Amino acid sequence: MKKQLVAVLAVLLLADVSFGAGFALYEYSGRSTAMGGAVMANDAEPASLAANPSLITELEGTQVQIGATVVQAHAKTTITNPATSKEESRTLKKDTWVLPNFYITHKWDDKISFGLGGFSRYGLGGTYKDHETWYGSYLAYKVKLETFSFTPTIAIKANDELSLAMGLEAMTIDFTQNSNGPFPAGSNYEIHGTGLSWGGNFSLTYRPEWAEKWAFGAMYRSKVKQNLDGYIHTSTGGKIYRPTGSTPPLEEAVRNSDASGAINLPDSISTGIAFRPTDEWVLEAGIVGTFWSSYDQIIIEYTEGDEHAPTIHNKKRYQDTYRLNFGTEYKFHPNWAVRAGYVFDKSPINHHSMDTLVPVDDRHLVSAGFGYHNDTWSADFAYTHIFGKDLKGTASNQYSNAPMKYSDGRSDMIALTVGYKF
Repeated sequence: MKKQLVAVLAVLLLADVSFGAGFALYEYSGRSTAMGGAVMANDAEPASLAANPSLITELEGTQVQIGATVVQAHAKTTITNPATSKEESRTLKKDTWVLPNFYITHKWDDKISFGLGGFSRYGLGGTYKDHETWYGSYLAYKVKLETFSFTPTIAIKANDELSLAMGLEAMTIDFTQNSNGPFPAGSNYEIHGTGLSWGGNFSLTYRPEWAEKWAFGAMYRSKVKQNLDGYIHTSTGGKIYRPTGSTPPLEEAVRNSDASGAINLPDSISTGIAFRPTDEWVLEAGIVGTFWSSYDQIIIEYTEGDEHAPTIHNKKRYQDTYRLNFGTEYKFHPNWAVRAGYVFDKSPINHHSMDTLVPVDDRHLVSAGFGYHNDTWSADFAYTHIFGKDLKGTASNQYSNAPMKYSDGRSDMIALTVGYKF
């Protein structure tokens, strides 16, 4: 019979190896990535559907963009094995991840514009080397999470100074996580789930006539309630146990089961202020606030089955965080521009509830890029290097409060976007 999991299984994954603090992604286009995401209040592009949709009222005719960001990450996690009191370290395998995106906008008339965007807002992935002999593999040794959001949008130019936009968001999610089981020796299990959920966003752009060199942009993204269906598969074909050293000597950890559940992904507020010293040069500073405190714990409960079916409390205790970004663009030729950006990304991780697959704390991102634009075509390129801060703490009491440490966290990202104006 089908078992129900309360507080979705997917949350077990959502704090794992990711390309943003927590597991958020902000790589929406080559231009945006090169400027550190500081594109909420300066020049519009079809990819503004991801950063600040109200900007698309400034785009003429019908325009499209398509692109991708390629990511490679490196990190090391160290955990103290309670049985031996020795530190055990493992590094991530070298994997390459691709984040695709597309955007199309159409100006209906002088007041109304429409758009449709497709991009990833959450994602993570990674596998640890030599995990078979690692205590940390009992938490998790492999994860892959992919989300993709489709955002139909309408934008209205209220007057010469103010534009507003509202959009829906249909987000798909697909995940797989693998962990080792304590008993019997050599056992392991896989968690898998998929789903489709809805959210929304509201945004504005304000370009005051009394301060022509300045502009302001803001956006609110709602929570997205994810509903998933999936399963737990064990290598034993039945149950995996956790030795306790008490009577009875074994405690059930997981069992084969179908599963379903739900969780709210956090809402966020983004703002940006742009200043244009000359017609060719623009600077922007922004902040993103994400309300991660709603991601407190995971409760996995089999609601059908015998009275000894396990309930797992996986405490996260995430904290609300912020992301600061600064970007600049200089058009040294009518068709060419160079760009640069810097981001400080504050981590929401609670150092008393660390995971094996959360290998960095706060992050510093440094980016640069260039772009070519003519009356019809555009191409934008960006490179970003991520410096991850080390973190010391402990796992949750579910894993004996084992001391943990993240170190040597770094990533490289390359983004390319191509656009066409009809």
